[in-house]
Amino acid sequence: MSSLNLHKIGVLLKNQRLSLGYSIRDLSSLSGVAAGTISQIETGKTSPNLVSVHALCETLGFPISALFVEENSDQIKLVRKNERSSFVRNTSNGREILETLITKGDSQMWGGHVVMPAETDSGAFYYHDGEELVYMLSGVLVFELEGHAPYTLQPGDTLYYPNEIGHRWENRTGEAAEFLIISTSDFKKFEESAEGEIDVKDPGVV
Repeated sequence: MSSLNLHKIGVLLKNQRLSLGYSIRDLSSLSGVAAGTISQIETGKTSPNLVSVHALCETLGFPISALFVEENSDQIKLVRKNERSSFVRNTSNGREILETLITKGDSQMWGGHVVMPAETDSGAFYYHDGEELVYMLSGVLVFELEGHAPYTLQPGDTLYYPNEIGHRWENRTGEAAEFLIISTSDFKKFEESAEGEIDVKDPGVV
């Protein structure tokens, strides 16, 4: 564990201990970790073993994973409303289905905001890797998962499913419907043309 940021680990554990009002002796008694070891961990003077770290985190109610998160601001991505990229997902019944990306960069999740005009659908069933979450914002959609009875989604409803199951959706009403869709798999690749338009690459997945 010598490659870890010992100072960061010590500071996080110390701050959590102080926020709970524990002295080092209190924490030692509760966790079973020697007071001297706790002191050295908090000051970054020793590389703690996982048994001690686990015991301290359990006692402090602190997620052990938080100690090992890389300090990389690139992992935080803010997308302002006026910075989102929009494109036409497909055309149905003569109407364009507009989708707007709400995530950016190389992320483990992809997110989009979809507007379905009245009496339109997403086309044939889609199949790809990962899992997907749909959250209805407005209107009503009939969401189909292959081999299952259709789901009628209304505002506030959430649908979560493996992407290996064929999935498609329809707006069978006379009003537009909007929803958020979050996926753990890669979506289409988008490139901005010289005219500033979004060009859809690899259209074979959702």
